[in-house]
Amino acid sequence: MDKIYLSKSFLKNPAYAVSALLTAIVLFEAINWLFSFERKIAVVQKFGGFPDYLYLVLRGMIIPELITTIIILALINLVHTWLRIYTVRLSWLGVLRYELLFLPVMAVAFLFFNPITQSIRYLMVEFPDYNFSFYWETYLLGTYSWRAYFLYLIPVLIIGYLSLNMSLLNDFIKSARNWKYQNPAVG
Repeated sequence: MDKIYLSKSFLKNPAYAVSALLTAIVLFEAINWLFSFERKIAVVQKFGGFPDYLYLVLRGMIIPELITTIIILALINLVHTWLRIYTVRLSWLGVLRYELLFLPVMAVAFLFFNPITQSIRYLMVEFPDYNFSFYWETYLLGTYSWRAYFLYLIPVLIIGYLSLNMSLLNDFIKSARNWKYQNPAVG
């Protein structure tokens, strides 16, 4: 077997997108709790306890970032289509080259998902007190900064590459099974 045939079934299944997102959020929250425990405790107390904090995380982070994840996966699938990527050479260099093709996608993904994600976050967090000028200044223009870009870059890389590699592993297993089935004397 010299190449992996890509079905991208993992990238196309929304349930896997949810698992990639939840993995990234748990990792992000664990790091935040580890390095700024006192600040996180103060935030939990500010919002009235742990259940209220979890509700804020759900509506302010998980639901909007689910949209982010879906957009990242859609961009990854579009790149597969545009560049006509159907196989990956089964070598370290082949896999590295494949993964490097998606680095620019993840680098510019922020421009695509940010307005959508921030709009959904605004609708969920600020309900029912909507104010267009606050939305425009804080949730849209305020988020187009280098600080916001680099805050998003790490989770985007985690979500994107976790999904890409899980999909590649899934396709590798399928390719290996098919190859073994077609070459029973070798296996």
